Amino acid sequence: MSSQNSESRVLVVIDPGVHTPEIDTFNLISVLSPICCTYHLPAMFGFSTLPDNLSAVAGVIILGSAASVYDNLPWQRPLEAFVTTVVDRGIPVLGCCYGLQMLAYMFGGQVGYVRESREKLKGVRRIKIMNNPIWSVGERDVIVTHSEMVTELPKDFDILATSPEVRVEAMQHKYQPIYGFQCHPEATRLFLVGHEMYSDKIELSLPDGRHILDRFVHMVAKAQC
Repeated sequence: MSSQNSESRVLVVIDPGVHTPEIDTFNLISVLSPICCTYHLPAMFGFSTLPDNLSAVAGVIILGSAASVYDNLPWQRPLEAFVTTVVDRGIPVLGCCYGLQMLAYMFGGQVGYVRESREKLKGVRRIKIMNNPIWSVGERDVIVTHSEMVTELPKDFDILATSPEVRVEAMQHKYQPIYGFQCHPEATRLFLVGHEMYSDKIELSLPDGRHILDRFVHMVAKAQC
């Protein structure tokens, strides 16, 4: 699925959801992005739509999933292999929630449960973003829904954001344009409704997440010019 027709390189949005496509989040990314976006559902529909020609790819965003990186589902290793080829080309990558955990796992980090009860954390969390080349430093209120987190950073990654509840709220590679956030910067009102977490108060935190997303997609667009 493509958001517009363009002969320029595209932003590839990968939704590894195993139950419900997050179409509304793709719509948000398409609205924010200055370049064409494509949408892919490898867990539900396979890999046939992913581009073979990586020279046509300006950047990649990996969204959330109900899966764990340790589930060893049929689509997980092939998806990691695809992202590895993207990384090897120096193409910018942003992982959100599962996307963050997958990147950490791929590079040798560790993922574990936030709580021994395996209870899912849902709602708004205040994170502190630290020095980085893209996002404003400071505190932001972001949408979260997850039971796992990165417990050990991979080699050559630094913490990009943290909170009292989760040490690795975000990470960035020291030398390559690879970033991941535990939160859902792509969250929309429909996302909140679908995850049974909507309230007027929680909806007020959506703009902080969109700032994270907006800065990444504009960085990708600028880099391809």
